[in-house]
Amino acid sequence: MPVPGKILALIAALFITVGTTSVRAAGFDISVVFGGGLTTSQQSVFSQAESFWESLITGYQPGITLSGITIQASGVPIDGNGQILGQAGPTSGVFQQGFGIATQGVMQFDTADLGVLETAGLLDEVIIHEMAHVMGFGTLWELNGLSAPGSGQYTGQNALDIYRLEFDPLATFIPVELDGGEGTADGHWDEGWAGTANELMTGFLNVPAFISATTVASFQDLGYTTIDLVVAVPLPASALLLLAGLGCLGGVRFTARRRNHRAAKHPSSVA
Repeated sequence: MPVPGKILALIAALFITVGTTSVRAAGFDISVVFGGGLTTSQQSVFSQAESFWESLITGYQPGITLSGITIQASGVPIDGNGQILGQAGPTSGVFQQGFGIATQGVMQFDTADLGVLETAGLLDEVIIHEMAHVMGFGTLWELNGLSAPGSGQYTGQNALDIYRLEFDPLATFIPVELDGGEGTADGHWDEGWAGTANELMTGFLNVPAFISATTVASFQDLGYTTIDLVVAVPLPASALLLLAGLGCLGGVRFTARRRNHRAAKHPSSVA
């Protein structure tokens, strides 16, 4: 995970080792539990993100006896307009078959910023992006031995194999972002990687955004099974429509901090 060692230790402490059998749970289900502070339209965006990821992640690797993850989602007062937009990350999990897998997580967004994100057409992208972090993208890389902090290299075999097919046949690693400060560095694909800056899981939001086959395959390195892809996945149509007029906006910084998602250095870029 792209956070200091003390934080990683806290995350590891939230995971318990569970004995498994040869039976594998069928399917994969994201259960979003709404805790208040979200409008009906905002809840709908969470549901769309849930369906999006469920269409790509099909279950778990053999021997893992889980069926999905529960995410508590809510709108809460945090720090007013701008600055911290929300908080997202895994809150508990298990070790099975050599994987540290999230079983529960939280996604909280500042009520002062939700409307701004929704009006700007950025809420879809932010929620899809943050939901990936709850499931382990960036947040559980170190725990699963996929990327060492400060190395700038992701070496998970499944994602690397697809990266070679999709972008760079000679690659020995996938470039990881080292800029952007704590929370952005070590938890995203590098902005200058071969997959282009428009890939949603880089550290900065650029539009139109897409999810690469490499990103999907990276979830196999985290203990999931996925559909087989060798091409990029477009975001939901509603998100693309909302983003149609946003080409002039500055890049919005993403963070993979376990608890914090901060705004861009210039919050006016999403106003």
